[in-house]
Amino acid sequence: MKARGRAERPWGRRHGGATLAVEANHMARITVTHRHAFSFDVNIRGYGLVTAEPVTAGGTGDGPTPTELMVAGIAAAAAVEAIGKLTKLGRPYWPLEVAADFAWDRSGERIEEVTLAVALPGVIDPKTTQAVVEAISAGPGVRLLAEPPRIACRAAETRARVPATAGPSDWPPEPPPDVDSEDR
Repeated sequence: MKARGRAERPWGRRHGGATLAVEANHMARITVTHRHAFSFDVNIRGYGLVTAEPVTAGGTGDGPTPTELMVAGIAAAAAVEAIGKLTKLGRPYWPLEVAADFAWDRSGERIEEVTLAVALPGVIDPKTTQAVVEAISAGPGVRLLAEPPRIACRAAETRARVPATAGPSDWPPEPPPDVDSEDR
């Protein structure tokens, strides 16, 4: 079993000054369960969504592709970093939007490039804009690709289907490692 500990997020504070913490060295679990064809239910801490390949690729088009979800996660992490930096600097962050464009390599087997474009409120000065871009560039979404994690694949024992609509009561008794909480 891995050692457990707590580590503060890079920017440390959010939502009224409460210190945020995440479990360090603790594996979180996301489940992906086959629905039909190339369509899957995804369960993340009790939140359900659907991912599928597009009809043009032999799928059902029931939802975004796994690749689109990965890029969306990177863009969402960038938005969190942007708001965190603006909050730390005492600057407004509404309206804020992060757009993510991505391109496949020639083989079509991997993403070759992801471009994140953050649109900040019009009252933000160039120096603050640069600080936000630097925070995004150093954040976990970008680092996930720049410093890839170890990925281990193994066969698991056959288990009963876990519905994607499983609620928070189906989560283990302790909070998942990425739940925002105050140190107690």
